Amino acid sequence: MLIGDALHTAHFSIGSGTRLAMEDAIALVRALEEAEWNIPRALPAFQAAREPILAKLQGAARASAAWYEGFGARMGLDAWRFALSYILRAGRLDGEKLAALAPRFAAGLAERGIALTAPA
Repeated sequence: MLIGDALHTAHFSIGSGTRLAMEDAIALVRALEEAEWNIPRALPAFQAAREPILAKLQGAARASAAWYEGFGARMGLDAWRFALSYILRAGRLDGEKLAALAPRFAAGLAERGIALTAPA
């Protein structure tokens, strides 16, 4: 049975390889327990449980990879806009979540008239 990066990969820039493997292992054990250790019954349940999570993670990974591919175009941004672009690159955070997690950063952006949205 494959789990983690051996089963599915995500771009390294989001740093989720170990987390993905651990969550896969937990989900696999749960599926096996629920199927009373019947492997043919457990595997489809495991796959169904992990698919939506993996799709979300791979979407974030694709967005992050695209951000890095366009890195050169962002070199002209000032430090605040560049940092904002980097933080929002994978689409995991929106402006509201960022403001809650980093209120001083959000305040610094606001002082400079920078909206909490990803710069182009």
